[in-house]
Amino acid sequence: MAVKKVKVDAEEKAVKAAPAKTVSVKKETAKKVVEKPVASKPSVKVKPTPSVVPVMTRTVAPALAAQETKKLTAQEIVELKDLLLTLRERVSGEFHTLSRDNLDANQRDASLSDQGTDTFDREMELNMMGSEQEVLFEIDAALRRIEKGTYGICELTGLPINIERLQALPYVRYTVRAQSELEKGRARFRPFGGTMRG
Repeated sequence: MAVKKVKVDAEEKAVKAAPAKTVSVKKETAKKVVEKPVASKPSVKVKPTPSVVPVMTRTVAPALAAQETKKLTAQEIVELKDLLLTLRERVSGEFHTLSRDNLDANQRDASLSDQGTDTFDREMELNMMGSEQEVLFEIDAALRRIEKGTYGICELTGLPINIERLQALPYVRYTVRAQSELEKGRARFRPFGGTMRG
């Protein structure tokens, strides 16, 4: 053990004998900041905005404008009425077929494994029946407008509806522009009170 003690004492003496390191601290002096003269920027003149802002207008091609303002002839109304009656007959037949199929499906005693599929099919048929019923309502309303003499006139703007639009969708109530405004602003609402009676 004496040997170990001697080694430790020798190491302590070596540490004590070593000169202590000194750290010198320099004082930093603040450098003077010399301000450079700033070059003046040329002033930009701002034009005052006019109180009336010009509105961009869109011109409609003369042929298109003429089509929008053209009223239906008696011959066109007769053709569109025939189209409405044919469409009504077809939609009515589809409606009755769907309702009959739905009743037949309800009367069958389905197995438990088929009930989910049958329920899904029944819901799809009911949705289609609702759509068909709405189309029938619109067709009947269009036929009433023919009898009143207001068929082919937009219910919102009072402008004539384009003949091509009526040929594509003969029960339409609005011009393209009025329909798009309705779809932008609010949900479609159809009162059932007075319109069902005619």
